[in-house]
Amino acid sequence: SSRVRPMMLFQDIWRSMVRKNKKFKKSGVGKAKCAFQIAVENTPDVKNGFCVGLKAVKNSDRNKVDATDPKKIQGSLDIDGQVKKIYPDKNRWDYALSYDDKIYFFEVHSASTSDVDTVIKKLTWLKEWLKNKAPQINKLQKGNQPYTWVQTDGYAILSSGSYAKKLSTHGIAVANRLKLE
Repeated sequence: SSRVRPMMLFQDIWRSMVRKNKKFKKSGVGKAKCAFQIAVENTPDVKNGFCVGLKAVKNSDRNKVDATDPKKIQGSLDIDGQVKKIYPDKNRWDYALSYDDKIYFFEVHSASTSDVDTVIKKLTWLKEWLKNKAPQINKLQKGNQPYTWVQTDGYAILSSGSYAKKLSTHGIAVANRLKLE
């Protein structure tokens, strides 16, 4: 019976280690950080804002993101939610996310032509904020169409119209969903 006990001890220790390891993996701890997460954590305005996947995107807005391969969504940041108290009177941009090591910025906003200037102001604020307050996020590789206005409440901005052209000159794509391929 003295030979059985050490074996039982080893099995108990092994089971305990396996159980702890499973918990460790589930929590996401120990997983390598993507460049976007590191950049967000090194940006004082938003240092606690990085979320895995689309968790930073409001539930009501998540269906506006259409990813070919959802596993490639590395993380998201609710810029507006993180900086609202710091810049309460500014037109702030909504979200940033990392997909396949590229950064996309998207604004979920009503689709009225009267909102065009507001969305342009939001982009101007975002670019200034990235340059002056979030240089590490700014230097990351951006997607081929990094700034997207995801319209809600219909689709009032026609892709061939003058409003779409105005937005295009500012680098803003207009869509009913953010398409990530």
